[in-house]
Amino acid sequence: MITNRILEIILGLISIVVIPVQIVTKFVLGILISITFGLLVYPLNLVWSLLFLYPLVGLSYVYEKAPILRILVSIVGIPIVILGNTYASLVPAMKETDKRLSRLILTESFPYSWHYQKLNSGDLLVKFTNGFP
Repeated sequence: MITNRILEIILGLISIVVIPVQIVTKFVLGILISITFGLLVYPLNLVWSLLFLYPLVGLSYVYEKAPILRILVSIVGIPIVILGNTYASLVPAMKETDKRLSRLILTESFPYSWHYQKLNSGDLLVKFTNGFP
């Protein structure tokens, strides 16, 4: 819970810088995606998956299953979340606003991202664990 509160404060402070830059990057990347007929979206999605999605979900899984490693997972996860949230904010969602929103929620819900990913993938039978207070 403390990790989530720390992230909430840090992301709130960073949003002061990210929101004005977001306007410019969405415009420029939107033009580039239109010029490439949408092919630029695939490398952007690959970068998201490899650098942010898999590490966040993996760290969240470790956070739940190994309580002794929670502090270490939080220390490793906080920078990844900050960069992932900034990346998701700056990359345009070309007719995929639900994916963008899902990415932002995934980063902002860390260290509970594993549960969110399971629910988002359609697995409604996420087992209740005693890992979270």
